[in-house]
Amino acid sequence: MNFWKLDEGYEPTASDILQEIENQFSIDASSKGSMGEMDGGIVFAGYGEPLLRSEILFEVVDAFKSVRNGIPFRINTNGLILPETVLASSLIHRGDSDSRRDTRIDTISVNIGAQNPDIYKKVMQPQGSLGFRDVCNFISTLSEAGMNVECTVSENPMVDINATRELAFALGARTFRTRTYWA
Repeated sequence: MNFWKLDEGYEPTASDILQEIENQFSIDASSKGSMGEMDGGIVFAGYGEPLLRSEILFEVVDAFKSVRNGIPFRINTNGLILPETVLASSLIHRGDSDSRRDTRIDTISVNIGAQNPDIYKKVMQPQGSLGFRDVCNFISTLSEAGMNVECTVSENPMVDINATRELAFALGARTFRTRTYWA
């Protein structure tokens, strides 16, 4: 697993990101001679919200997938963004019977955070006007559009993992994963 650590305040261009991805694939010998079918994929995650720069992200994914279509892409998001940002792109699967043909973003992984608004607010401490209801709407809207949505939650002592899992599946998530809580 390779990570690209950016300097604080640096906003990479689509070309910068594409170059770094190609650099990583040239280092990894397992990708040689392959379209990436056996590759674990590329994840946009880290500090900040990847979907705030969706135009750059989608440009990168589209350009890279045109060369190596077998490599899956996942976006890790907090879901505090309008679902139309993702749905407006031509890079997601919308229920087509042969989703492999047109899919560019293979999975949206949403940190659902908690089982209810009160715990969500305590655990996630959202800034601005968006919160628990918006995350739930994001998950539901993308799921209904046919997107492969995974929900995640940290094993925080305040969070009821089972209740959060039930909520995620009720909203349409296909998978659910817990992550280690770092206090």
